[in-house]
Parts: sequence; C-alpha cells; structure tokens
Amino acid sequence: MTAAANAKPSPLASLIAPLSAEEFFARYYEKDWFCTPQPVAEVGDLLSIDRIDEILSDSELPPTSLTMAKSGASLPLSEYTHANGVIDRGAVLDNFRDGATIVLPQLHYADGKLYAFCLALEREFGARIQTNIYLTPSNAHGFGVHYDGHDVFVLQVSGRKKWEIYGQRDGLPFRGEKFSKHRDDPGELRETFVLEPGQCLYVPRGLAHRALTEGDEASLHITVGILVQTWAEFMLEAVAEASLRIPQMRQSLPRSLYFDEGKRSEHAAMFADLMAQLGREASFDATLAAFGSNFVQGQGPRIRGALNALVEGIGEDDRLRVRDSILYTIEEGEGGPQLAIAGSMIDLAADLAPQLRERLAAGDLSMSDFTVTDRQDLRDTVETLVAYGLLERA
Repeated sequence: MTAAANAKPSPLASLIAPLSAEEFFARYYEKDWFCTPQPVAEVGDLLSIDRIDEILSDSELPPTSLTMAKSGASLPLSEYTHANGVIDRGAVLDNFRDGATIVLPQLHYADGKLYAFCLALEREFGARIQTNIYLTPSNAHGFGVHYDGHDVFVLQVSGRKKWEIYGQRDGLPFRGEKFSKHRDDPGELRETFVLEPGQCLYVPRGLAHRALTEGDEASLHITVGILVQTWAEFMLEAVAEASLRIPQMRQSLPRSLYFDEGKRSEHAAMFADLMAQLGREASFDATLAAFGSNFVQGQGPRIRGALNALVEGIGEDDRLRVRDSILYTIEEGEGGPQLAIAGSMIDLAADLAPQLRERLAAGDLSMSDFTVTDRQDLRDTVETLVAYGLLERA
C-alpha cells in the first residue's frame, strides 16, 4: 500500500498538541481521553455556521443527509420531513429553534475541505475516517450519556460544550455495539470540563460521556470518527482465505448436528480437524494483501481539478504530481499488473508497470519520463490516473 511521497504533514499533530504521536498512541489511544490545552487554529478553517447555513439553504438534502436529536433521543423523521420523505428545511430550523440538534452525517463526502482532512488522517490510523457534524442550540443537548463504538476526535468549531466523562466499558466494543442504558453501567462521573472554540478532544470507543451546550451561544462541533478494523476481522478474513484451499470447508453441516447428541463427539472431532487445517493453511501474507487491497479500494475518489486537466489536454512534457493522501497499490493480477485505487483496478502494460511504480514513488511524472513502445497506451493510462484522482497538475 502506497501514498504520495510528497504528502503534506498530517493534521494529527494539531489534534494532539502538545503530545507527540508516539506519546499519544502509547498513553491515550484506545485507553483514555485527551483534550488539547490550547485552541487549534486549523479547526476554525474546516467549517463554520455560515457553511451550515449554505448547506441547509442551497444544497440538495437527500433523506439520509440530515437527522435531528433532542434531550437525549432522536427526533422522529416525521418531525422534519415531508410525507414523501424529503427534508422539510423549514421544519428543521423550527425544531432547531425549539432546542433540537441538527446532525449532518458523513458531510466529508459533500465538502472537499473536510474530505481532504479525513484522507490525511487515514494513513496515521490505518483506518477509514469519517465526519459527523452537530449544531446544537444554546442550553441544550442532543444525546444522553453513552459510549461510541468507534474512537472519535471532537473538534469544537464555535460555541462551548460542557463535557462529562464517565467510566470505560470492560473491553473495547466492536463497531456497531451500541450503548444500552438497560445493559451498560456508565460508571461514576470522573471529570467535567468545558470545551472552548478551537479545542480538540479525543474519546476512545467504550468511554461513556455526555455533552451539553454551555452558555447562550449555539455549539457547532465536528466529530471525527476512526473506523478501525480489528484483529477479529483480520482473523475472519484469514479463515475465509484459507478455506479456499480446504475442500471440507465447502461441505454442508451434517443433518444430525442439532438433533443427534450421540454424534456430538464425531462432530467435535471434525471441528478440531478443520481448526488444525486452518492453522496450517492460514497465510498472514495473503490475508494482509486482501485487507490492504480492500482498504485501498474502499477509499473514495478525490478528483477536484481532474475535469479541467482532461479538457485542457495533457502534453508529453506536462508535469503531474501524485495527489496528497491518495492510496494505491500496484499488484500482479491474473492477466498482468494492475493498479488498485478508489474502488477500481486499472490494467497496466507489462513494460509500463515497473516504470510507473518508480515514478509514482518519486511523487511526480510526465509522459516523456517513460520509455515504452506503445505511447497511446501510456497516454490512456496517465489520463485514466488523472480521471481517478491519483494524478493532478503539478
């Protein structure tokens, strides 16, 4: 898995200042909360209430693009949508006026600045990064005490939020394991503090917390979610990959498995034999390759400027650079070398692949750098990489 050699510094340093990355990952990551003692200038550059106003008034709002919450519970869709499911913008603002929080999930897919921010963090965590936006009226709160199933950074853009930190769940939750007030004990209140504009807060998954707007000003914050993959998921992939080489894994379960207690030892012996075969056949390298390829292809495209470049045309000597934070791999496919990027596999000519690997690793290229016989294939490949967002004008 490869990213641009000329990538800009990660925003992680700002989110954890004055800690170093080494100290953050050793002392806090997946363990405890951390709050920056001083405001971070970059936070105010990411979003504003004016930008939220623009989105609510001028952007298309599919039903999944907005939700609302009030006093610890989600509002019914009927409170802010028309009968046909379309977002009722007036009702959204009226509910906000009445104390409800506006939630814009996954806004990074519709906002280039937030998306670039997420992509820059993905390499630091080896995980998908997402954003959810919360705009809460003064003297209100959207959700009650809960924990999240993924780690988050909270970036306080404007207004102030009072935070309450409770206990840590026994064992990190898997993604999708939601807090239940009937099952989970949040523990004793450990800490209260006010998050000021520009400050950043890290909260590991499983740590119970609650946030309330402080003062007479509305609160706008960005929740940056870190969607990690666990060893459990890796091991499940290893089993699936190894199963391709174990014929017995393709057989159906015995008809007697649930009903014949007398065959329990026979079934247990089969289970033990399959586990032993899995131990022999499972391959770390093959599993890592599959996980890495899926991670690369799961990264969404970033193509701002690509249309202009293709319309203007790309000359033999035009310099192109590898776009910041875009992941890719060059691997050997069944029909020859392929480049994996943003959900796609791009076929490469055999004589082009090693040269392209070298130029991409260097961070920039022009078509005149390559010594290949099929110049039209070279042009098609380079323009395809521009179209998919790996290359942009230098």
